[in-house]
Amino acid sequence: MKTLIALITTLVFFISVPAIAEDHGHDKAGHAHESIDNAKEDGRGKEKSDAHVGHDDQKEEGGGAIKLTPTQVKQAGIESEMVKIRPEVRAINAPGSVDFDAYKLADITTLVDGAIHARHVRLGDDVKKGQKLVTLTSSALAQSEADYLRAEAEHRKTKLDLQRIETLAKEKIVSQARLQQATSLHQAAHANLAAARAALSSYGLSSKKIGALMRSGQYGQLTLYAPSSGTIVADEFRLGQHIAAGTRLMQIVDESTVWVEVKLSLSQMDGITKGRSAVVSTKDNSKHYRAKVINVYHQLDKTTRTVGVRLEVQNPEDALHPGMFVSAEIETGSGEASLLLPEGAIQRQGSELIVFVEEEPGHFERREVRVGKASVGFVPVLEGLKEGESVVVKGAFVLASELAKSGFEAHNH
Repeated sequence: MKTLIALITTLVFFISVPAIAEDHGHDKAGHAHESIDNAKEDGRGKEKSDAHVGHDDQKEEGGGAIKLTPTQVKQAGIESEMVKIRPEVRAINAPGSVDFDAYKLADITTLVDGAIHARHVRLGDDVKKGQKLVTLTSSALAQSEADYLRAEAEHRKTKLDLQRIETLAKEKIVSQARLQQATSLHQAAHANLAAARAALSSYGLSSKKIGALMRSGQYGQLTLYAPSSGTIVADEFRLGQHIAAGTRLMQIVDESTVWVEVKLSLSQMDGITKGRSAVVSTKDNSKHYRAKVINVYHQLDKTTRTVGVRLEVQNPEDALHPGMFVSAEIETGSGEASLLLPEGAIQRQGSELIVFVEEEPGHFERREVRVGKASVGFVPVLEGLKEGESVVVKGAFVLASELAKSGFEAHNH
């Protein structure tokens, strides 16, 4: 009996051993799988972290510093200048209205009666100097061209006659009286030709066109060309319309500069002289343009008792047009000395005003500043900068945008 119990116990033990071994192997495999997963997750995290660091190294070195290559600086149009202490600019503000720069305005008129034959440009078109504008047909011009061709033929004939008679006179074949007669006829023909040429020139034909009349075969047609580059701002004719000499057909203006007319009282005129700098702003104060005083009127307006002041304004974007109302800030003198920066150098980031100091070529550091009231495009810096530091005056907006992309916030110092 004891022998039977021992045999049963031994059999149960051998059956249990594989099951225990199987469970133990499964636990080891589970731990190994978990370790591999953790290792993969750690690897991905490391790769992600490394990629992020590489991106930051390219743009921001930390603490609001940006480093750019010389090529990037050039492409962004970034320019820096040394901060200097100089007198603050005093100025007055006054409303004004925009007008064309009359010195860059050209009227296109015809100098001969005629009818409109062809139009080559339209209202609003931009034209280049020498470009075709309009072609007219004119019976008066055709008659003058015919007179010129007859005069030219007569001049050619009398010239040949004179040359022949001069040769005969040298050989004593003809008299001196005959030579003088031939000379007089040629001189008269020359005068008639000059008069006919002058008549055509007065109608607007160029010397080249006059010289090519015989070859062209087209008579009585006059083409008007643009005397300067600009925009067609007036266009007052129709095809086939009869036009009298002196009638204005078109008007061309170069709007790269415009005038702003400002009216000031006598009490505001102190310090206003020709050549003073100014800044012209749109009514919503969204855009600002450099200007200067080019004329101070010598007569008061009889009704308003004000003095007219004319400003010449740079208009590179063609945003200012006649009839617009603007605000003008005109320099009148200088005040206390302080660190002055162009308004474009100051950028707003959250509740802070910042500038970018170029510590070394291509290395720009964000700097918070406190400023005073702007005047004629310049801002006095009260805190945050020292004289002699190099500050970005053009392209600061680009740097501010790059800083914003990097996730730098206003409270980070």
